[in-house]
Amino acid sequence: MKGSIKKRGNTYTFITDGPRDSITGKRKQISRGGFKRKKDAEVALRKLLSELDENQYAEISNETLAYYLNFWFSTHYQKRVKETTVASRRYMMQKHLIDENPFSKKKLSVITTFDIDALYNQKIDEDYSTSYIRKIHQMLNQAFEQAKKWKKVLENPVSEASPPSLKKEEIKIWSFQEVHSFLANCQEEWHKIVFHLALYTGMRRGEILGLKWSDINFDKKIISVNHSLAFVPGQGYKLSSLKTKNAKRKIPVSTQLAEMLSLHKQKQEEHRTLMDGCYNEQELVICSHLGTTQDPQNVLRVMKRIIQTSGVPPIRFHDLRHTHASILISEGVDLVKVSKRLGHANAKITLEYYAHLMPNEDDQVADIFDQAMNRTKETL
Repeated sequence: MKGSIKKRGNTYTFITDGPRDSITGKRKQISRGGFKRKKDAEVALRKLLSELDENQYAEISNETLAYYLNFWFSTHYQKRVKETTVASRRYMMQKHLIDENPFSKKKLSVITTFDIDALYNQKIDEDYSTSYIRKIHQMLNQAFEQAKKWKKVLENPVSEASPPSLKKEEIKIWSFQEVHSFLANCQEEWHKIVFHLALYTGMRRGEILGLKWSDINFDKKIISVNHSLAFVPGQGYKLSSLKTKNAKRKIPVSTQLAEMLSLHKQKQEEHRTLMDGCYNEQELVICSHLGTTQDPQNVLRVMKRIIQTSGVPPIRFHDLRHTHASILISEGVDLVKVSKRLGHANAKITLEYYAHLMPNEDDQVADIFDQAMNRTKETL
């Protein structure tokens, strides 16, 4: 038997080598005592050795959840996510999993699935969106999965928890008449190309504001979506890599939009000349009057003003993307092509968003079947 048993006073203690420390790599010694009989110590030692052999051993951690989360976030999690994601995730962890979490001071090893479900119910009562609660769930699950790999817990209690089902966001779209009215009222705006790009390509706001002239092939009339404008705490707005591989895509554009972009480039170059050295050249298609990145809030303010002037129903900037997709679908464009244009991972995601816009042809199915039966009957 590996390990040794020693008598200390009136009780017995066993000592054996444990697994290596997940952080330092050094091997730990495990010592447990207080057994009244040597036989009891031997049984406990055999059980422990069996757990070690089957990789089922977890050292009962005295760390609180709050302590562990801070350690896990700084040494592991933040090194594996985008820089633009770190700040928002740190805030979410601090607020919801530490400061406002009733079990944040409990030992990691004694937290239960019941505790976690109670936390989700608390967030539901506080009117947080289902998508946000599911992000909390995702982070907590990742933290416990890593704790399991580091042998700090035997099981992950989050894996059996029940976050709320995702509620689909309400999609608001404009009619053709409303689109035309809005675009007609933004012709004299510095930002008008922003809204044309959103409505004519379905690009996201960050993708449009991060677009560079080198991303546009005027000969082939193709826009390459390579990066996005995102806010980084302490650094302001900067170009960032795209969140998914599908977001990086090529979007064919019409001759009309290509000509609008070419005219916009010409006006931008004329403006740069007038600035006489005060222009900060960053090759951005959408930029401020000084050539720097365009603050998205300014774009939203302009959009709100144009909506009021046009008298069209108020919608979010992201709904311009939904409007683009709905027009394509209503005109019979293949769903796979729409999905690729929007940068979705697959057509299933696109279908979940826009299924209600798909033409209902169920009423034709009965006639098609009936016609097939009559046609084949004639050959008998």
